[in-house]
Amino acid sequence: MVVDLLCTLGFFGGIVYLAFRRMGRFRTNYNAMLQSVAEHFGFGFNPNHAWNGTVMSGTLNGYRCRIWFETVRRRSRRNRSATYLHATITLNAPQQLGLAISPQGVLYEGFQLPDRLTGNQDIVVGQEAFDSMYRVKGFDEAAVRAHLTPPRVLAILQTQQSLGTLERLIITDTEVSVRFPGVMSDMQAVSNSTSALVWLAGQLES
Repeated sequence: MVVDLLCTLGFFGGIVYLAFRRMGRFRTNYNAMLQSVAEHFGFGFNPNHAWNGTVMSGTLNGYRCRIWFETVRRRSRRNRSATYLHATITLNAPQQLGLAISPQGVLYEGFQLPDRLTGNQDIVVGQEAFDSMYRVKGFDEAAVRAHLTPPRVLAILQTQQSLGTLERLIITDTEVSVRFPGVMSDMQAVSNSTSALVWLAGQLES
């Protein structure tokens, strides 16, 4: 009986050891991929990000850039978590509009009651393609509409088209950012989306 117990413990111990070894190998390989992006942009790299915090940061075309992980807890009985990679560009001339632009619809927001029932704000800019794609919030609706000129709206739509389907573009008074769908393995997509954000920041401040 003791022998059987020891065999069982040895079996499960071996599985746990292999799992941790595999996770360690994945982390090492993934960090090497992230570091290649940091070197491409000339950013500082943090290998001890622990999947929650800044991975790399630096300046790109005059804009401060940060690529970082966010690990969030999901509301479930199993208490699972989800990790997302973000790229954030800080604007050089921040606004004071209370601006918040983010994708809307079931894919991004889940199932929701109509805004007329919930009171959830959505400023209509007057450009159908933009209004149907984004939820826009702000302190003063007239000021937000005046800020979102046709060239700026067009730049936002062009940037969205260059991003992946599930890449969530968010614009505020102080920054433009993308939340990637989980832990990205396509580093070329991360690089391209980060460059697209820098271009968008320039268009919004032109």
